[in-house]
Amino acid sequence: TASFEFSDVYQANLNSDGPVKYCREDVDSHLVKRLRRGDFAPELILDLHGLTKEATKQELAALLYTASREHIDCVSIMHGHGQGVLKRALPHYLIQHPQVMAFHQAPLEFGGQAALLALIEHDETPYR
Repeated sequence: TASFEFSDVYQANLNSDGPVKYCREDVDSHLVKRLRRGDFAPELILDLHGLTKEATKQELAALLYTASREHIDCVSIMHGHGQGVLKRALPHYLIQHPQVMAFHQAPLEFGGQAALLALIEHDETPYR
């Protein structure tokens, strides 16, 4: 039930200057600023250290499915530093998923440059 097909071909047009961030067009862009400041604490954490891109896609689909089902607003996805393969791929995967409202590089207390915080939409999301 937690399946979603992420494409490796899709490459979103992300700003390469500064931290990685994204906000869906129908969502208030102020949410990204709140993510950066640490106003949202992650309720679920996914650690991708040591996983391949294919395993990452499966784990990410399961995380997003669970967050939506359990009405969890904010998740942390730890990609680590390493060679940067997952760090580069993860934003493009997240943008493809319809329930990802916004994401930003995590504040230091939630992983800093080795993690992303993402806001997940569900039926009772109180903000847009």
